[in-house]
Formats: sequence, C-alpha cells, structure tokens
Amino acid sequence: MLRQSFHPLLLVMFGLAILGIGSRLVTDPAGFFVGIFVTIGIVTLLFLLFRHVIMPRLSGSGYGRQYAATAHKAQPSPGTSSLKAAKSRKVKQEKKRSQRPLIKRQSDVQLRVIEGKKNKSKKKNRALF
Repeated sequence: MLRQSFHPLLLVMFGLAILGIGSRLVTDPAGFFVGIFVTIGIVTLLFLLFRHVIMPRLSGSGYGRQYAATAHKAQPSPGTSSLKAAKSRKVKQEKKRSQRPLIKRQSDVQLRVIEGKKNKSKKKNRALF
C-alpha cells in the first residue's frame, strides 16, 4: 500500500501543537478547559449568526421571514373575533385566486431557420499566403 507522506514543516507544526496543548493541560488544566469552552461558544455564536442572519440576506430566499411568519401563525390569537375575521379574509382570498383565468403556455414553439451565406465563397485564409 502507498502511504501518503506529509511535508516535514507540517509534521513539526503538529508536533509543537501537541506539545503546547500537553504542557498547557499539565500546568493549567482549568485555564485549558475554559479556553476550550470559550472557543466552542464563539464558534457556535458565529455559526448561528451566519446561519440565521447572514445567509438569508445573501440568498434572498426569505428563510428568516418564512420562519418568523410560521412562528407567528403558530401563536394563538387572544380574541375570537379576529380569528373569524382572519378566516373570512382567507376565504375571500381563495375565491379571488380561483376566479382568475389560467394563462395557457404556448406549446408550439415557432422557430424558423434564418438563411445564411450558402453559395458565397469563404474568406481566404491569410496565413496560407
């Protein structure tokens, strides 16, 4: 089997990292674990910030707005009259949607060939002169 060898500089860097982590763990274990937890917390905050704030804005898909809208719909409304009004608006919107005529797409694509230069001679290649 072929074994992939690593660059010597990379091996030295890994060795020094392991040596540093080991010495920090032996000399100051509490500081070591606090540093690990702080790093994990910062990475988690950055991940959540990126996923819920930055990505929806970049993609433009409105994921954050859709999530907020579904969360808002899940909350019960305090008054029953507003619930009835919301239902009547929903029924009216469904009626409006059903009354609109559907636009049929044209299935026949009308393409035609544009006649080009058929009998005209091609330009002479100047590289051959």
